Amino acid sequence: MVVHGSLMFTLVQTVVVFLLLLVIAFTVPKLQPLLYVSIFFYTLHHLINKILFPFGRNFVKLFEALPDPFAKLLIGSAILYYISELITKHIEDAGFGSLAAMSHFAVKITILTLWLQQTTALIEILSTLISK
Repeated sequence: MVVHGSLMFTLVQTVVVFLLLLVIAFTVPKLQPLLYVSIFFYTLHHLINKILFPFGRNFVKLFEALPDPFAKLLIGSAILYYISELITKHIEDAGFGSLAAMSHFAVKITILTLWLQQTTALIEILSTLISK
């Protein structure tokens, strides 16, 4: 029941944030982009801590039968990629497309770096099979 309560609380917070942004857009339109960005990142931080991390922990438990690092790497990579997409779209909407592309590229390289040890082990296994 805690997850449902947390989810409902988050939905109510999202509606409140939306209403707050509407009020800001009409009352102080010049500050709206700055406040929008700060509220976006605060809300993203809140969603990650309250919903995404608990979901990830429970989801990893489903895949305990798999060898140890693979489930965590798959789920972590998917979460990193999704968060990167969210932030990239937000930066592009603000008019900074080149910065968005660079940040998304950096996250892709980070995900590849996370998988580097497992990829190296796989290449070693395949090279020993091929050489025999």
